Amino acid sequence: MPVESPLSHGQLFSWREIERYPEDWLAEANLPATWDLRGLSTGQVTAALERLVERHEALRTTYHPGGDGPVQHVHEGVAPPIERVDRIVTDPSEHERTKAELVALPFPMAGDLNWRGRMVSSGGAPVYLSLTFSHLIVDLWSIHHLQDEFKALTSGAGAVAPAGPPPRELARRQRGAAWRPRQESAERYWRGVLAEGLTDELPTLPARVKRERLELTLHSRRLGGLAAEAARRHGVTAPAVMMAFVAAGLARQLGTDRVTMSLMSSNRFAPEDQHLIGTMNQLVPVVTEVDRRATLAEHIKRLHWAGARAYRHGSYDVDRIAEVAGAAGPAPEHGCWINHLFRAWFNYIQVDRRPCDPADQTPAELAWTPLAQPYGQAFRVRIEVRGGRTSVLMLADPEVLPAPAMIDIMRTIPLGMQLALTDPGRALKDLWSAGEELPPALFPSRLPEPPG
Repeated sequence: MPVESPLSHGQLFSWREIERYPEDWLAEANLPATWDLRGLSTGQVTAALERLVERHEALRTTYHPGGDGPVQHVHEGVAPPIERVDRIVTDPSEHERTKAELVALPFPMAGDLNWRGRMVSSGGAPVYLSLTFSHLIVDLWSIHHLQDEFKALTSGAGAVAPAGPPPRELARRQRGAAWRPRQESAERYWRGVLAEGLTDELPTLPARVKRERLELTLHSRRLGGLAAEAARRHGVTAPAVMMAFVAAGLARQLGTDRVTMSLMSSNRFAPEDQHLIGTMNQLVPVVTEVDRRATLAEHIKRLHWAGARAYRHGSYDVDRIAEVAGAAGPAPEHGCWINHLFRAWFNYIQVDRRPCDPADQTPAELAWTPLAQPYGQAFRVRIEVRGGRTSVLMLADPEVLPAPAMIDIMRTIPLGMQLALTDPGRALKDLWSAGEELPPALFPSRLPEPPG
């Protein structure tokens, strides 16, 4: 019989977020991975996968609605849900097509395992394993950790990192007396955010409701390298530098001197959570002033410290926070607290460990997505660093931020990055009148036409 348990804060947040997706967009919750199997035997791969499932409860957990909220069922043993295919592999990029095929298949939120894979062999010899996980059970950190464990298990060295606490143990801890001060601190932080006010210029939508959105993506190999250099110069992090100029561009377009950005917190700051396989990410809002009289250096540091303070309160019971928000003001007419509380969000993901080169002169690319995600927040920026390339994905409601406004915000990011290194004493209000030329490696001179 499976063991039933309430959800941890991260699991509950993922459930509340994913349940607002339209049914035909549930695959947006999927996280892909591809593992190289060359040089391994089928027996080695099978044994390692079985050991991973045995070690980590998240891989044998199903979710189920409950009277007081969703619950998790941890099963004693499950067979790894891996499809096995043997075929001649001649195209070195075939794994990308397999990954795209698997990641497009949605998982049911309840009643089934939320991961699957396909092991491709050629002439009986394993070549690669393509995996897809729902964000309901793991986050990107967990996937990297699983891959490291898999490599250790198949290497024969026998040294595997210690397993972290299972999610149901974390859920028990978060509901205990020792955690109560953290919960109360998070609630005080949220009351402060609500008292200062959210970014009311950004409208919110009901769950599962679609609306026209625009999505613009900037790809640059040089941008991430400059962000790292600027971070070192100002004593902050690369995500903080990026967010500082996203916030500056958004404030300029909304005509405000204060913005609320919701940050994605990994919630893995405690040593005991470093090896936990589960979903820990939660959005946490940060209300910050955008002072146009401040220097670029001052603006960057203000955003950095505001974000650092927010991260301290990144783990909380989202249902309880909805109750706190309801007590502080009227509930949203549409009833979707996730969309109401997180109106604009910023996320920075380092997918792999390859650094970006600040001297790379590969031309940047700017492109509109033909079919943008049509639900959720009115403004979202997701920065993904993969293979030495930085991709900035910006999603916006065109009634609030039309295409020219989105391009202006997007251009503000590399412009601010460049000036943060060359002229950090410049006032923020002079950022857009600097007459600064952006090299093709940071921003293309020819702008694409928006769709439609």
